[in-house]
Amino acid sequence: MAITSAVYASLFSSAASAGSVDFSFLAKSSSSTATTANVGSVKSALVNAEKNEAKQLAQVAKDPQIQKDLARYEKVVKNAKSIDDVLNDPVARAVLMTANGLKGDINNIALAKKAMTSDPNNANSVAVKMSSINGAWLDFAKTYNLAQNGLDALSPQNNGAAGRWRLSFDREGENIEAMLEITKVRGGGYQAEVDGVPVPVTIDGNSIKLDLLWRDSADELRTSTFNGTLGKTGLSGTFTNDGETKPATWSAPAYFADAIKGVRDNYIAEKRLDMLDAQMPGLGSAVLFKQSASTFENAIDILGSPLAREVVTTAFNIPKQIAVQSLSAQEKAITQRMNPAKLQNAHFADQIAQRYLIMLNGGLGGVTA
Repeated sequence: MAITSAVYASLFSSAASAGSVDFSFLAKSSSSTATTANVGSVKSALVNAEKNEAKQLAQVAKDPQIQKDLARYEKVVKNAKSIDDVLNDPVARAVLMTANGLKGDINNIALAKKAMTSDPNNANSVAVKMSSINGAWLDFAKTYNLAQNGLDALSPQNNGAAGRWRLSFDREGENIEAMLEITKVRGGGYQAEVDGVPVPVTIDGNSIKLDLLWRDSADELRTSTFNGTLGKTGLSGTFTNDGETKPATWSAPAYFADAIKGVRDNYIAEKRLDMLDAQMPGLGSAVLFKQSASTFENAIDILGSPLAREVVTTAFNIPKQIAVQSLSAQEKAITQRMNPAKLQNAHFADQIAQRYLIMLNGGLGGVTA
């Protein structure tokens, strides 16, 4: 699943020819004592990576292996009957987990099945418990909530009018969005809920009618009648509020219509970071750290993120064995060397990222933080 050498070359050839970055030293063996990073090379690598992000993402997206992986993922999720079908496929599993910051556990299928389907709101769930080791597990559970949404969150499971729809319309100058869930009942009928509240619904072929109760700005109870049809992009039509004659438009695409695209974009972004790591060890991690640094407000946040933990401990030469010490001892090891609150400052985060790259690539200093 590696990105081809042609992609690497095309991504950096223009920058090198322009004299902005010289990556020739990267071709040397990482074991060579001559291959050490310095402040200049590190700064240039970071600037180039951030400046050319759009171009790099576009190039990675064109990589044949990346396209093949994503095509396989889409095929698997669209035909899957359960999350097991997705995770049991090596390629689909790799794409989904890599896209969600879980590539380090790609081979831990049993854990993935338990964590991904656990309730993110249950303090005793696997996802919540694992969040102390890798917050990406809880992020995944919150983002997709497979325990509640099932495979719908990965690929829309809509069948005709039945399914989850993202109802959207304007009312009293405010845009309203809600989940419209339509299910079939015995006898061929349908029932519907809007954000969990039952609402009257009539469906005849591709035609649909909904009645919604709501309170206006004067706290008066009113009714909106929605009429529409089912088309290729979902449900849509017009609605009127009681006491009014001028109709307004509404739409309801599949609630998780962008699910596959979301995984696709995240996967490409992660593979771009892998590509950067191949160009300079740790470069992808440094770029991602800078992007997410403001979310780490204290030492606990740093310790709970594999990325932040790796960057900070490497930057300050904190032994990896710190992981076996008490949490308070780990916190102290970090706060004695830096003030985590300063990561809200982009310049400080950049200094940490530079120091990380220098230390990782054999440098002896030159960047203070």
